[in-house]
Amino acid sequence: MKSTGKLKIPAIKVLADDCSISIGQVIEDGEITDPGTPHYIHIGEWVEVMPVVAVREVMQLSRLQMGIEDRGSLGESLGQLCQELSKRLVAWNWTDLVGQAMEQPHNRPDVLEELSADELLWLVNAAAEKESAAARKKGSNGSERSS
Repeated sequence: MKSTGKLKIPAIKVLADDCSISIGQVIEDGEITDPGTPHYIHIGEWVEVMPVVAVREVMQLSRLQMGIEDRGSLGESLGQLCQELSKRLVAWNWTDLVGQAMEQPHNRPDVLEELSADELLWLVNAAAEKESAAARKKGSNGSERSS
């Protein structure tokens, strides 16, 4: 389901060719000792992102980056991150791991919660990088659209 309202700020289309899931990755003492084998699962696919980050999303990312001691808090923070990120993901053409079209992510945190951790991390990073690059490229007029 695509957003029905008119966007006040143009979304940015981000190609997802570099989004991968690593199989066999080994993490010891918080460090990746074996990166595993990357599988690029969204080649030819894209996501459209609203290039404005809400304070609540920044707060959730900060909580996750600082580290959370109990699993309940981690799950709650990831759920809240999915809630906030789903507001900025306007549309995509992503397929799941068996090649079936996925439901649209806009205002659907449950769709994001079905992703792998690698995919969610990619979305967070891609949205942040594109927002920063777009802000630098546009300057103060906000009229240019990047793809």
